[in-house]
This record gives sequence, structure tokens and C-alpha cells, in this order.
Amino acid sequence: MLKTPQSVRFLAPNLRLAVRPLTAFLLIWLVWPGVLRAETPGDNARQGVEIQVELAEGLPIGQVYIHLMSSTGDPDQDDTLKSQVAAAFTLREGAYFRRVLAEFGVKRVQQLDPVQKAELRIYKTVSGGREVVLALLVSPMKETAKIPPKDKGIVATGDVGEFPTIYEDDRAKFVFILNGGAGIFSDIEPWFGGYGEAFNGSNPTAEDPLGPGTSAWLEGYIEPGIGGIFQLSDYPLYPYGAVSYLISGSAGHDIYNSGTRGYGDFEKLYAGLIWDLPGEQSLLDVSVGRQIYQIRDGFLLSKIPVSTSIGERAALYLGPRITSEFTALAKLKSADLGLDAFIIEPSEISEIASDTQVAGFDLRNTFRGADVAFSYFYVPQSKTTYRSPSGDRLPREGLRTFNPSLSFTDLFNVKGSWMKAEYAYQNHEDFDMSAQAGYVWAGYRAEEYGWQPALSYRWSIFTGDNPETPTFERFDPLFSGGLGNFLPGIVFSKVYKNSNLTTNRATLSIMPLDTLELTLDYFNHRADTLNNLGGIGPLQTLASKDIGQEFTLSMFHYINTHLFLQGIASVGIPGEAIEEAVGGSAENWFTLQAALYMFF
Repeated sequence: MLKTPQSVRFLAPNLRLAVRPLTAFLLIWLVWPGVLRAETPGDNARQGVEIQVELAEGLPIGQVYIHLMSSTGDPDQDDTLKSQVAAAFTLREGAYFRRVLAEFGVKRVQQLDPVQKAELRIYKTVSGGREVVLALLVSPMKETAKIPPKDKGIVATGDVGEFPTIYEDDRAKFVFILNGGAGIFSDIEPWFGGYGEAFNGSNPTAEDPLGPGTSAWLEGYIEPGIGGIFQLSDYPLYPYGAVSYLISGSAGHDIYNSGTRGYGDFEKLYAGLIWDLPGEQSLLDVSVGRQIYQIRDGFLLSKIPVSTSIGERAALYLGPRITSEFTALAKLKSADLGLDAFIIEPSEISEIASDTQVAGFDLRNTFRGADVAFSYFYVPQSKTTYRSPSGDRLPREGLRTFNPSLSFTDLFNVKGSWMKAEYAYQNHEDFDMSAQAGYVWAGYRAEEYGWQPALSYRWSIFTGDNPETPTFERFDPLFSGGLGNFLPGIVFSKVYKNSNLTTNRATLSIMPLDTLELTLDYFNHRADTLNNLGGIGPLQTLASKDIGQEFTLSMFHYINTHLFLQGIASVGIPGEAIEEAVGGSAENWFTLQAALYMFF
């Protein structure tokens, strides 16, 4: 239920206080649509909102669309050329987007005799799931002789206007990396009325959690670096890598800490090798180091939770750190079949380090219009333990997770419809454990109408532990999360994670501009059991299964290929479980966020 008129009277002046600092960002949004906007290649090639390549890293590919900028003059020859381009590009529906693989694929396309020029653009579908669509814009060679491409980049031409390209020819590409962001944030009645100490009593990174009232603060980061890929002589071998250093800072009182603070450390630090295998669309990609990796929508492995910006690292809400401490990754691809094997060590801060390592594989295939996948996760080492009702501490080390997945598009030949589902079962090699999780997610996007309205619904469950059975049943979410995917709400993710949780979520999205998406989310959270040992703060034993509700309005403005503006307004309404946990007087928790990101 909404708060009483007294709470509303208290909120009004504080809400005005919080909104004032956001005015500059909102003005940018209102006056900047279309400024520096990339040329759109036409309705057939545009498959949603065009986004920056950095935002697509690690996301599942929903479609690869090949668009000929002009016809060869022969429809059959057009079809043949598209088939040749698809074979050379290698990335297919169901795979995960990696910038280095995309650039490798574009170079292969450009080397085809019938191709004069190729360009890649990336779009995010308005529907749920946050897949990306790749539009490959291909200019066929005219009857005149093919013009050899000129070397590009600052080194080749001496023109600093070609930043960020350092050097590029038909066999290599080296670029400067320059990412950054700045944001202003405000929380009103955080911790559901200022119960920060109660929720963070055992959190060593929360030195000064917010109390009641309103707080606003600033965050920023800058990430310079270099990266590149090149062909090794005439061999089908392509070494690649990247290194970047990220400096972040905060000024003001966020939900955990106060004061001005800053931090710097390596973000990207990896090297890899692509082997272009014989056979159609086949390759092996092996890499190691600090890099980004995600499986599907982040149900169990999202690129967001493998790192953290809490505590001394600053820029908490901007969340610029999304690489692991270490990832060893081997990706084998052949036509529609893909296999990833991985070892991941999350990037943790020393105060709460668990020294967890996760190993596993992800096998996927596109079969008769459906994407079928199976993932396996194993925890070979971890200092984390689970709390049981008997008082025992059960080790996370030895956890096994089995995770099948299935997704469809254009159900019953209805264009714009989609459905996906995943299931996960966990057991343990050392004790009796049987935990489960899963979801069903369906939606529809009206592509033929203006603003392309989209509606989706998702039901998900992560089981809790029944204290009346000897079996441990609380699900371990591993690295579940991601804004717009499996984060249990902007507000509720601060106090509740994807364990012992059932959620009903409805989402409505519209696209007023080619570069602008507006989304309204509704979450309804309920506990699976009243036993919540292992939860956050006072939520160890629940008085009710009613956790709460959250409404979130999000604005994503993809200004051009280098600038991205994000605005969020969310309210978390505590349920009876939280009301009772804090003494029966919890308040609604409001958060307002505006951030401008830069990617090169």
C-alpha cells in the first residue's frame, strides 16, 4: 500500500530537493535527441535502438541481419552474396557478442572479392531479455575494379581526427580505449526509512550507511587503455588483447559511505588467440585475463556481479567495473553449434573476499527456430559457507549446478512474439542438497506500430530452505543479476538477492525515437519459505512471505555511437516481511538516478 498523507507531505519537499540536481541531465535529454546521431540505414536494417559496442559486450545475439546497401542487379546473386557474408562473419544467432570477434568477422567480410565495404551496427531489441541484433551493412563491389582499402588511423595518416583508431589495415586493427561516465544520484528514505545500520551490521564495507531523509551524491570514472587484433602472417591465427586502467570517484554520502573517495586499478587486462578453423563458420577462440563474460541473460552468470564498486572502489551506482579478476575462456564454434569452457574468479574487495572460483561449460545450438542450451557450473574453491537451521556451516566449495535453457521467437508465426525459459538444479558433492530455480518469460513487440510498444511478463523462483527437512534447499544464485534482466529491482537488490524468492515481473517498453527507449517495470516479490538464513541483515527469519513491490521507470537514450544517457526513477514499497523485520514502521524507498556514459 502507498504511504499515508503524512508521509507524502514529508516526501514532497525532499523530492523537490533531490530532483533539482538532475535538471541538467534532463535538459540534455530533452534538447539532444538527434544531435550527433548516426545515419540510420533504413527501417529494414534497423532492428531496435542502436547502442554502443561496449554495452553489447557479453550479451546474447538475437539476430544477425545482413543488409545490402545496393543490389548487385541479380536477386540470385544477392542471395549468394548474403550467404558468403554470413559464412565469413561467423557470428550467429544464439552466440554471445564479443567485440574482438565482431571486428574479426567484419575484416573477413571485407576481404571477400564481391565486397567493397562492410560496416557493423548494433541494436538492442525493445523486448525483454536484452538481446542484441547485429546489422551488417554490405556494399557490393561495382563492375569497376575493387579499390584497395587505405590504411587508417593516427599512425597511418597523422590525423588525430581518426581517434580512437591507432592503426588499421586489412589484417590488423589497434585502437585507443577511452570509456567514462558521470552521474548524480539521490535516495529518499533509504533502507526503508533509515535502517542502514540494521541491514549492514555485518557488512565491513558499509562504514557510514545512510539514515532517514534524503541524500544526493556525485560519481564519476574514466577508463583509458589500448586494444587490438591482427593476423599472424598468412596463417589463420589472430592474436588479440586489451589493457585499460579505471579510475573512479565519489563525492557525497551514498547508501554505504560518506566523504570524497577515489580508487584506481586495472579493468581490462587480457590476451587471446583466434584460430580460423577449416570448414564453414568454424573457429577456436582462447583467452585469459581480466575480461567480460556472460551467459545468456545473466540468469546465473551476468557480467555485472563478477565485479563490484562497493566500498573503497567508489562509483557505486555507476558500476563501471564489470570484468572478473581472472577468466580463462575457450570458445569453439562450428556453424550453429557453440561450446564455451570457462574458469572465473570474481573481482572482490579484500574485506568481503570469498576466494570463489567457478568452472564450467556452456553448450548451445540453434535448432528449428529455437535456441537450445545447457550450462554446467562447478565451484572448486570458495571460503563461503551456507547457514543451516541446525547451526551447521555448509561449504559452498563443491557446489554443482545444471542449467538447461530454451528460447523461441515469432511464436505461432506471430512476428514480434518471443518466449524463453530456464531451469537450474543444484546439488553438492559433500552434503545432501537439492535446490532449484527457474523462470518463464514471454513477451510481444508491436514492430509495425509507431513507438514499437512491447509488453512482457516473467515468473521466476529461487527456492529457499525448508527447515523441516534434512535436505538443504536454498538456491545459490552464483553471479545472477544485471539491470533489466535478473536484478531483483533497483531498490530491492540492496536488501534481497535471488535466493528464497518468487517474483512476478511485468514490463512495458516504448521507443519514441530511434535512439530513445522508455521502460516501466513492476516487481512483486514473495519469499519461498519463512526461513531465510543467509539473507541480509534482519531478514534471517521472516514474519511473512510478502517481501514487497517495486515500480521502476527507466530512460535509455543512445545519443550516438559514443554517448549514452540513462535515467532511472524507482520506488520500493516494503511488504509485511520487511515491515516486521524493522519494527513495523518501514517507509517507501525512492531512488533517482541520472548518468551520462562515454565509450570509445
